[in-house]
Amino acid sequence: MELRHLRYFVAVAEELSFRRAAERLHLAQPPLSAQIKDLESGLGVRLLERTTRSVELTQAGRVFLEEARAVLSASAQAERRARDAQQGVVGTLRLGVIAPTANAWLASILRRFRQAFPGVVFSIFDLTSTEQLRRLHDNEIDAGLLRPPIGYPELEYEFVEESSQVLALASDHPLAKKRRIDWKDFHEQGMVLMHPTVQHGYYDAFLAACAKAGSTPFVAQLANDIQTKMWLISAGFGIAPTTATLAEVKRPGLIFRPLPPGLPPVRTVLTWRRSDTSPVLEQFRKFFKTDK
Repeated sequence: MELRHLRYFVAVAEELSFRRAAERLHLAQPPLSAQIKDLESGLGVRLLERTTRSVELTQAGRVFLEEARAVLSASAQAERRARDAQQGVVGTLRLGVIAPTANAWLASILRRFRQAFPGVVFSIFDLTSTEQLRRLHDNEIDAGLLRPPIGYPELEYEFVEESSQVLALASDHPLAKKRRIDWKDFHEQGMVLMHPTVQHGYYDAFLAACAKAGSTPFVAQLANDIQTKMWLISAGFGIAPTTATLAEVKRPGLIFRPLPPGLPPVRTVLTWRRSDTSPVLEQFRKFFKTDK
């Protein structure tokens, strides 16, 4: 039994006429009759009662009609979903993000993508750049929003966003009262930094600017995630440069001040495996291109 047998039988059962069913199917009547006989023979069940004037369903035929319609509907749905998957309309996407990108800019992109492709299911992970690179390399996520450098030849990336840096400090810190902060003000200041295993070179430009001005800040506390870092700063453990987008989220006891000029903007890149041919990923990447 093949799907065509089911389609032929449903047409005859609905029309209760081999002639009308043949016209509906764009077939000649004799081949259609032969296909129905083949179906009944294969099942070992009589589905139709035929006379020279009428066609009626048997009890077995009525039951089989319901099941045949269900099979044909499931088959049509499977075909649609296969085509949708090929076009990236349905599927899954495992996305890593660094905390500073979880802002209104990314929310807007995800919202528009969701409206265009409601059949795509996201799994979003809050990960450092270092952890995202490892998971991309190990095929544990499909794409990542992270800070360069990348360092893996099998990974492809494109620039998608940049942000300035600001100084995060407790509201009662002495530097909070200064109208203008200079690089020399960071001399012997305690810093709350991300642990070297996860910070991915973020502080290099800041520390180089301090050194050029003759300032030597020191590491007062290390944190393993950005939320802990911000909490420690608000609790007075030290100060640190951070991405301006983090200043959009208000935290008790935490304020932000402009840094001295000279720091380059912090860039965000969308990264993926060069060998990944997922249609969902291809569609997702387009939304970052149209956002520029």
